[in-house]
Amino acid sequence: WSQYSQNPLRASFNGERIGRQKASQLLSKATSMEKLHVIGISVGAFAANACVTELKEKLVKRDGKSGNVYAQLTLLDPFTQRGALGFNYGNRVFGRSADYAQQFLNTDDPVPSTNSPLSNCAVIDVTNIRPPKIFGHDWPLVYYSRSGKTGFVPPSDRLPKGSISYAKE
Repeated sequence: WSQYSQNPLRASFNGERIGRQKASQLLSKATSMEKLHVIGISVGAFAANACVTELKEKLVKRDGKSGNVYAQLTLLDPFTQRGALGFNYGNRVFGRSADYAQQFLNTDDPVPSTNSPLSNCAVIDVTNIRPPKIFGHDWPLVYYSRSGKTGFVPPSDRLPKGSISYAKE
């Protein structure tokens, strides 16, 4: 993946292409899939979101419905700009196809287009509890992996789309 993510003008398009390919591969090999959890980190959010979108679209074409597979999308400090001009792309598109989408957000890092909440996701803002020694863009991944709440979010813990909650230590 790293060879496809280096060019900031092409990385988003490469990610979407790879995400669509992975969805096709999953559907061809997993004949009885019930649930899928896809995680995207930084520009990998393009691959993760495209994987979920492609999976849902292919299920509709194949089965006439997409509800057979529950798809959860987790985005960790997602890079949201698509190419040179797609400044609001991630906010419009990321999470739209998922049955549940969550974003772990850090608002004080220098990586462009990663510092805003996404409207199609439940947002968990982890900014205020970041240890000073951890780089801001890395913090959502570190927080998520240490949280003990990785994997599928139980229905009773799911936050509404567009909501913002603030993580506590």
